[in-house]
Amino acid sequence: MIKNFIKATFRNLWKTKSYSFLNIFGLAIGIAAAALIFLWVENEVNYNKHFAHVDDIYVVKSKQTYDGSTFVFESTPGPLSQAIEKEIPGIKYAVRMASNNSLLFSNGENNLYLNGYHADPEIIDLLSVDFLQGNRSEALKDPNNIILSSDGAKLLFGDEPALGKSVRIGNNESYIVSGIVQDFPNNSNLKFNWIIPFKKFEIGQEWLKEWGNNGLMTLVQVEKNANINQINAKLLDFVKNKTNGQVTFSKNYLYPMNRWRLYNAFDKDGNEKEGRIKNVKLFSFVAGIVLLIACINFMNLATARSEKRAKEVGMRKVVGATKNSLITQFLGESLIFAFLSALLAILFVYISIGPFNSIINQKLEVDLLSTNHLLFLLTIVLSCGIFAGSYPAFYLSSFNPISTLKGHKQKTGASIFIRKGLVVLQYTASIVLIISTIIIYQQINHAKGRDLGYNRSQVITTNLQGELAQHIDLIKDQLKATGSIEQIGISDMSILNIGNNSSGFEWEGKDPKSSILISMLRTDDEFIPSMDMKMIDGRNFNPHFLGDSTSIIVNETLAKMIKKDGMVAGSTITYGTESFRIAGVVKNFLYNSVYEAPSPLIFIPFNAPIGILNIKTKAGVDIPSTVQQIEKILKQHNPSYPFEYRFLDDSFNNTFQSELFIQKLASVFSILSIIISCLGLFGLSAFATAQRSKEIGIRKVLGASVTRLINMLNREFIILIILSCLIAFPIAWYMMNQWLGNYGYRIDISWTVFLISGALALFIAIITISGQALKAALSNPTNSLRDQ
Repeated sequence: MIKNFIKATFRNLWKTKSYSFLNIFGLAIGIAAAALIFLWVENEVNYNKHFAHVDDIYVVKSKQTYDGSTFVFESTPGPLSQAIEKEIPGIKYAVRMASNNSLLFSNGENNLYLNGYHADPEIIDLLSVDFLQGNRSEALKDPNNIILSSDGAKLLFGDEPALGKSVRIGNNESYIVSGIVQDFPNNSNLKFNWIIPFKKFEIGQEWLKEWGNNGLMTLVQVEKNANINQINAKLLDFVKNKTNGQVTFSKNYLYPMNRWRLYNAFDKDGNEKEGRIKNVKLFSFVAGIVLLIACINFMNLATARSEKRAKEVGMRKVVGATKNSLITQFLGESLIFAFLSALLAILFVYISIGPFNSIINQKLEVDLLSTNHLLFLLTIVLSCGIFAGSYPAFYLSSFNPISTLKGHKQKTGASIFIRKGLVVLQYTASIVLIISTIIIYQQINHAKGRDLGYNRSQVITTNLQGELAQHIDLIKDQLKATGSIEQIGISDMSILNIGNNSSGFEWEGKDPKSSILISMLRTDDEFIPSMDMKMIDGRNFNPHFLGDSTSIIVNETLAKMIKKDGMVAGSTITYGTESFRIAGVVKNFLYNSVYEAPSPLIFIPFNAPIGILNIKTKAGVDIPSTVQQIEKILKQHNPSYPFEYRFLDDSFNNTFQSELFIQKLASVFSILSIIISCLGLFGLSAFATAQRSKEIGIRKVLGASVTRLINMLNREFIILIILSCLIAFPIAWYMMNQWLGNYGYRIDISWTVFLISGALALFIAIITISGQALKAALSNPTNSLRDQ
């Protein structure tokens, strides 16, 4: 019986090759799209799950309120970790970590930058680091020891043994490799190439002893079944109590590792809000919609072909087939189609996984032997097969055998209505995706095109390190002598991400109860002109800071806080016992977020051996040649350091990674949904023209033109697409208005977006169905009018 059933299924598949291809191919695209999103979602939800104690690991957050707004940081004071480990019950480990640093490593002639942490030795047990070589208990006891990851060791030493070898950092310090450890997976928030004992970091760092200076990340592992609420209650005012009420701005609490990836975002009241989990939910939903569209194709094409199988159903019923057996047969056929689609989908996934990884900037892999992946495919096959085949199965099995064998047509009103409804649903989803993609694209370009207050074009940035600072004046002269360089400014941080701030500044007329968080950027006298910033009051720093040792420059936002008209040049600001004179006011420029208004900022004179060199090239110069000139000059003064550079334009564009990610995936899924919908529309239009072949023949004999026939055949589908537009427009407007609500600087949704999207969907639909209509209109009417 099963053998005959399979034979009948494949015989039917072969008899209707075109429809079968459309069914299998469309469903395969839907399954492949869902599978790719499943791989991405699986990667996202499993972030940090490889850590053995993931449910017991936390980071200490610092909640700070300034001028009515609450900020949440991961920056904590140096003495905090050791104190809470001793004094708060339930804390097993509290580990200090200096933020992820990129340091120059040297082994012979091999010089490269590697990322890692300075951390307390307990980090090994807290993160359950897996040692491949070396003594676990002794690895971080000596300040001059270093642990390398497997990848880090390979990059530095190649295939040579690394354990026990010496490695140089910054060309002035040597460390002994005391351990080689297993690399963490890519879906980890704490990847590293090296770990150095924290004792080495704290040498000469007096600020680490101060409770009022936040600058470290503190990781905590709690005891099993520890009461987190009780720990947080004691941690909340811990810093305040330790300083006898002197430091009151920081409220600390534990934030769980299992929320670092998907949440870890906070509103202006300091409350947690959805982070990346929004994208996970969004694209899981979109993947489901694309899969639904593919299933709708199957249902539509299967029901459209029902009349072709009416006599088969009648014969089966006459010879004793029951309704349940027919339902089982048609559901079985649907499952076989779904299985074939899944096989094709696997091929599509393997072909597309590379480009998909490029879009999402991940390294996802397909593992068909994985239980999760097999269960996913099995679930998809069963769900799609049963869902897509359910209506055709019940519809076909309900045919009256006498009527079908006499050649009477079945009543198709309900099936036609359902079929049209499903076409509308398909195109509604596709049009919503098209509109969403266009609006996301517009929002990104809107933010990119915002007046930043500085000129980011033709600016090359490179780290000022090694011996460069000792020769900085000569280097500047040599670079300018090339004729390609206009200005060279130095800053301690990137202009895009200024992370140093304080609330300790005071000025005349300031409300003593007001606490204002002010960012600080240390720069030299050439930085402001190198960025084409505008001075609106006062002056820039004097060359080489002559007479400017206690001068500062403020931005427009801070100037208007000090004085309503913002003209504050010559005024004084104090910080503790220090007094600073405002030399000038710079026009507001955007930093940290292009979606918010600029926060108050102070420029502080800066002449230190570290920082960023911001090189502004002249307009029209040959950039590759200029980069080579810069590299040659810097290597003369710093031969041991590899030359690494970035274009400020590229760094700026990277700040839109989240939006670009959404835009790229939305674009891909809107294209896929259109392709799948067009496949279904093509099949349905072919079937509709075949059904009306005699009508078309009669109309041609009576003199109907080809154009009139095409319009007649297209009209029904065009009406469905227009209806889809009318339904899709308000849905898309609501969804994108909600999405845009997350941005302070946003576009207004224009009616032209809906017009363009609707016209595009209509154009694609007309192109899809006109081919079949044209073919029918040009056919010989005698063929269709001949008795069949």
